[in-house]
Amino acid sequence: MSKLADYEKDLDGFDPLEGVPNTTAGMDPNKPVVLNVLNSYTGFYDLFSELVQNALDATQHKARHSPPTYKPRIWLLIDMKDRRVRITDNGVGMSATEFKFCFRPNVTFKRGEKLRGNKGVGATYLAYGFSQIRIQSKKDGVELSAILRGGRKWAENISGAVPRPRLEAQKFSVAELEHEESGASFEVVLGDSPGERPRDLGWIGARTANQWLDVLRIKTPLGAITLTTDKFAPEVTLTVVDTEGGVSTTHTAHCEYYYPHEIPGKVAALGDISKALNAIPGDVKTKFTKLPGHLKKLDTMWDIWTKDDLLKEGGDFTGVLDPEEVILVERHNIVIYGAFLSSSKQWAMFNDEVIGLRKTTQIMKGGLQLACDGMVQGDPLVIPLTSTIGYQANSHVIVHFSEGNPDMGRKVFQPELKRLAEKLAVRVVTIFKRFLSHRRPDVGPPTVSASKQLHEWKKAQEAHREQKQVSLVLNGVKLAMISEPQKEQDVIALFHQLLGCGLLKGYNIFATSQSETYDSLYELEYPDEPEFRYDRETRPLAVAHKYLGHVTEPRVLEYKFEFDSLMDDIEKEEKSAQQIDLVVCWSCSPRYRDKFYFRSMLVADEGSERVHFGATHQAFADSASEMSFEVVVLKDLIGFLTDRSEEEARQKMYYKDE
Repeated sequence: MSKLADYEKDLDGFDPLEGVPNTTAGMDPNKPVVLNVLNSYTGFYDLFSELVQNALDATQHKARHSPPTYKPRIWLLIDMKDRRVRITDNGVGMSATEFKFCFRPNVTFKRGEKLRGNKGVGATYLAYGFSQIRIQSKKDGVELSAILRGGRKWAENISGAVPRPRLEAQKFSVAELEHEESGASFEVVLGDSPGERPRDLGWIGARTANQWLDVLRIKTPLGAITLTTDKFAPEVTLTVVDTEGGVSTTHTAHCEYYYPHEIPGKVAALGDISKALNAIPGDVKTKFTKLPGHLKKLDTMWDIWTKDDLLKEGGDFTGVLDPEEVILVERHNIVIYGAFLSSSKQWAMFNDEVIGLRKTTQIMKGGLQLACDGMVQGDPLVIPLTSTIGYQANSHVIVHFSEGNPDMGRKVFQPELKRLAEKLAVRVVTIFKRFLSHRRPDVGPPTVSASKQLHEWKKAQEAHREQKQVSLVLNGVKLAMISEPQKEQDVIALFHQLLGCGLLKGYNIFATSQSETYDSLYELEYPDEPEFRYDRETRPLAVAHKYLGHVTEPRVLEYKFEFDSLMDDIEKEEKSAQQIDLVVCWSCSPRYRDKFYFRSMLVADEGSERVHFGATHQAFADSASEMSFEVVVLKDLIGFLTDRSEEEARQKMYYKDE
């Protein structure tokens, strides 16, 4: 006990940043360095990534230097109720020196180990990026435990009034390590600082251990990229406490990325498709006709390309790489994984229905995912296609580098590696485009008898009427629509009723078409009269005064049931946002944020710049661009007419700039 007491005494009151003297001005020279580290970590998942990375490195290092009987284990706790995250591993543990100085920026003990982390900034982020951290270690018979409180508060304080935090020695208490010879435990407690990320563990909507396991496989090193390398698979126990105190636990040894071809559905690898096609004699049409059914109408196609595949003479990547890029492929042993989904909507289905997260989370999506040394790095990038750009959203391409050396928390790669990855991703999409006939087409419901179909349709409409009623009297005219729209045709009908009853003014409709590229042609004619002029209190749907007294040139109008459908058309290059002047739709899901910034004209005095009478929103390609078109979201418009104050409040929340 005396030896243990000596270690405790040595820890208590120790400052992990001591040794750097203050400047003559009295400013702490450590603070700018620490703040630079903290500013490089801005993502929701950085906390989990750093904790998981450290645990994996500790157990893998021990596995390399231990007999085969060693079983690496990791215990992870996500306590949403008490806002804390703890990870424990039975890895190498820390010596007293490592324990005392691990929080120092740019200090690492992993040199030469070829592990996941060696920058020496992750522990600094954990210590000074949050309200509190407790670290505990067991190694060579010595048990160490200490708490560091107020790290974030000190880092953010600019007056110098908050002293630099010091370690507080604690009694070692890690039940998971009771029968282990070594290991470590890190517990981070979230505070109330605006700078902490995450601030709310429940934001993504994951409440159970199984949900969180899927999330961590996608967003942290717990989902390792081991496409051609040996898999390191410690036993992982994940426990989650939800916001009400409910507890769930799951166990796994499958520490690998959640690849898109694992999403439920009909799936095949390109290699299997090509092999089957090559075995069938005849022309292309004959081959496809005779191809087995399990290789057609696919939800997902996927494949893996190794370094040798990329450099193979006469292969799929021949002519893509210049001599310098060939050297980079060799040096970094580049491996590519690619998946191509039949529809970009599958990402939302995966997020909302398979994992069950908050609808705006988008836990996985199309794009270029960079990865290094077994870990995904940062969020997916846009694949820079120059044609058929809609396939950007269908494709998920992982380009993995060995020793790619990304920069701290920002996960920024060297420019030449990023450019190479983009070029390779474009080529992968081109390869997938050869197999588009194997995708699952959009299909309707199975055939039923006409009478039964009519009966079921009537019942469905009656049920919809009961649940989604519309009952509006505008300008003394009762709308003929008595239930909310269900299809684009209903949107057209409702819009024209609003024109007919005089709620919407100044539209002259030329024609509506189902066969042309765009739906309708119209012009605006606004007399210089008070009823057309915007006034926040009396005419909140009217237009800016500068548009009165003019008749415009013919303009393009697009009807959609959901705004999502227009985004799909734009992604497929079937329609161009630059050609559209007005969109009329029933609703707009949060997916609009993928490509547009919406400004609500139903809030405050925002309608003072309105071009189209009754338009609810201005749509921008991004928050810094010029306006591309206006939108009439009919559901929002009816809500505004029904209860103005309530709808204004909803607009502020739903369309806020995130």
